[in-house]
Amino acid sequence: MTDRPIPFVGHAAALREVEESFASGRMPHAWLIAGIEGIGKAALAKHIAQFVLSNGEGELGKPDLARHAVKLVEAETHPDLLIIRRSVDEKSGALRDTIPVDDARKVPQFLHKTAVEGGWRVVIIDEAHALNRNGQNAILKIIEEPPSRALILITVTTPGVLLPTIRSRTRVLQLSPLGTDDMRALVQTTAPHATPQDIDAVIALSGGSVGFALKILRTESLPLYRDMLGILDAMPQIDIARLHKLADQVARKTDIECFEVLKALLIERLRVSVHDEAKNKGATGIALKLWDKTKETFATAENGNLDRRLAFINAMTDISKAM
Repeated sequence: MTDRPIPFVGHAAALREVEESFASGRMPHAWLIAGIEGIGKAALAKHIAQFVLSNGEGELGKPDLARHAVKLVEAETHPDLLIIRRSVDEKSGALRDTIPVDDARKVPQFLHKTAVEGGWRVVIIDEAHALNRNGQNAILKIIEEPPSRALILITVTTPGVLLPTIRSRTRVLQLSPLGTDDMRALVQTTAPHATPQDIDAVIALSGGSVGFALKILRTESLPLYRDMLGILDAMPQIDIARLHKLADQVARKTDIECFEVLKALLIERLRVSVHDEAKNKGATGIALKLWDKTKETFATAENGNLDRRLAFINAMTDISKAM
């Protein structure tokens, strides 16, 4: 736990909506915090928990560790807070794809207990799109018939995968991608050793997702991305030795995050090409076909647990052949 928790940056309208709802005495019992990955949904949920478990004292988004509840929520040890999220697979070290239904069943059990601190009880369900139908049904009744002073904060990247009854019984906070100034403030705070040039680069590449920007920096993927651009810019000619060297670096067994970052950046670059192609009335549709084929290549590798290095080489080779 840090001595100085980072203030929440951006999404001022969402902060104001929650504060006003709490102050009015008509706080919704369940909020659906939606937005792209890495935009700050989980951070917002935690700030709301700190605010509510402090009974609305202080300012939402600016936590003060002098407050008992804030300190406990920051450490995730508050007795009236339950956090449900995907766990880490002990064998692979990666996050599991789903949240077990047994974890979801803890929510109604927890909220029906008496609050230890005598106030609110708060549940955060992070990445609720990882709940299967049984898991969603396990939390549905408590959302429909919540006990008093119970708050459920649900974060989700794709709200459409949730049951319509869950979506209809929650207050939606739709978070927009962060602006450049907010992105810069967050990246500079959380990655103080990054150069101004690298910060500019990850802001441009991240689409308003500070989580993705920080992942690019953490995995040291920028040099590899620039090398990938060099190969793409030289197409249809392709330097096979250079491509194989890059593939070796991207697909290191110990660094799956780096592969995921480069894969996402390549697919996004192709998506931009599709967008540009759509503006051209004489377009041939090549960019769209490449976009689809590249996504399929990576999906096949992932689903079949195939070699990441070969998948990257095949994707880049297909792009070269199409140009």
